[in-house]
Amino acid sequence: MAQTKITWERLLQVTRRQRPDRWSPDYIAGIFADPREAPGISTAAILRPRKLGGRELHTLSFNETCAALLALYNPACFEIFDQRMLSPEPRAHLLYGHTKAVGLSLPSFKGTLDVADRLGRLSKHPKVRAQDGANPTDWPWVAFPYFGDLTLCLEDAQGPYVIDWPVKDKVEDFRRRGPKRGTSRPDRDDPGTVARQELQELYFLDAGIRTQQVVGCSIDFHVRCNLRALHLEVSRPSPDLDATARDDLIHELRETVGKDVPAYLTARRLADLFKLRPEDVMVVLYQAIWNRQIRVDLFRPVLADSPLRLEREDVLVRYATWFER
Repeated sequence: MAQTKITWERLLQVTRRQRPDRWSPDYIAGIFADPREAPGISTAAILRPRKLGGRELHTLSFNETCAALLALYNPACFEIFDQRMLSPEPRAHLLYGHTKAVGLSLPSFKGTLDVADRLGRLSKHPKVRAQDGANPTDWPWVAFPYFGDLTLCLEDAQGPYVIDWPVKDKVEDFRRRGPKRGTSRPDRDDPGTVARQELQELYFLDAGIRTQQVVGCSIDFHVRCNLRALHLEVSRPSPDLDATARDDLIHELRETVGKDVPAYLTARRLADLFKLRPEDVMVVLYQAIWNRQIRVDLFRPVLADSPLRLEREDVLVRYATWFER
């Protein structure tokens, strides 16, 4: 994949996507998960979550995809801004204008230029020549934005709030530069990488938003696999059942959790009872697990040819601190 370049054309493209502010399903990521824009060493992916109206959610690494699935699994999360530009200039809070935030007093962002100036790194801020006018020597310099990974909008008993999730594969990735092609990675902190993380944290802190560094490998392996598989099932069409019949089917499926009966055998039995195909019953099962209507052990493989195991630990409890205000 090609590395995204800092150009005037690219700045105009990002601005068209990100301004004015939009919410799902109309939100558009600043960087797309395709060969023309995603970083060259990334494992990019595109999700189309129903929670976000089926819009494209662009992730630029495998661990970022896993983190996005964990966020989508949390019922408190009602919006995810993927690859959102960090505004160089002052701007309103990210919740400004949302119906959930009516009447709230929301602090504003001061902008990355202001943060970079406070950190003594204004000269390091990305910039590009604005191609304004016939003479290139007269083109002024303008700031080019940094980008976040995932920015979550959640709601609890106190109301809506925002958390920023920068995502890396390992803890040291937040402080060390990645290896260049053909060389080994330096075994020491890189001042520029550290400063970049500080800039992002201060940028969000100005608006009262906490930054939660997310290490992808900290998400349990089986949780990652299960959430990925369940999300694929959530995107499938649901069987044609009225609300009462669906509730009854989910109740019957819930009663089988913890019993030594493979899920596919349960699906066969209930398919006859509810006049469905076994595969339709499995879709209802997986969607109910994703929607937390049926609680199973997500720290072990959830497979059709295995019994549904009782939940030993809630995934959202294990990772609760990641979602805190």
